[in-house]
Amino acid sequence: MKRAVFFYITLLSLSMPGCRPEPEDVPVQTASSIIIKTSNAAEGVATRSEALETVVFTGDDILWFNETTKELCFKNNSSNNPINNPFLYATPAIRFYINDEYLFSSMIYVSDLSSQIFNSLVFHYNITENRYFLRDGYPDTSVLMNPQKAQELRDENMRKIADEWNKFIEQLKKEGRYKN
Repeated sequence: MKRAVFFYITLLSLSMPGCRPEPEDVPVQTASSIIIKTSNAAEGVATRSEALETVVFTGDDILWFNETTKELCFKNNSSNNPINNPFLYATPAIRFYINDEYLFSSMIYVSDLSSQIFNSLVFHYNITENRYFLRDGYPDTSVLMNPQKAQELRDENMRKIADEWNKFIEQLKKEGRYKN
């Protein structure tokens, strides 16, 4: 009797179609071309080939970027959080790439605890709101003694990377990661 039941179950399992979708039904997942790395060398100190670079996150980790607010939203701010990556704290530069093409750098990673002033692109983490930003400088110019001069310097620095910044924005748009 046991043999008959075993034979029947085997025959039944072979005749039933599988539950998996056919390969043509599976949506194609394309990897993002955006790659963000940390570097152990400050801008201008070492060439890219001399610097030790580590991938911190990719475009696949990014849910969207809002160019108006400069907010960079990650798919999972807690487990896929670049802040949890110790390389961010120990590195002077965060470099942005599309595939192997270097675009630009954030000169520093900065959180709300920083008391320094930066007038170039910064990767900013707002601790109280658990939000990330790509800002033209830190802190907001409204708290500076000479806000007009600081903003002029920030605008000039952003103009220097305007072409590369536009490539970054266009890639975000292509990948459906752009929000305005």
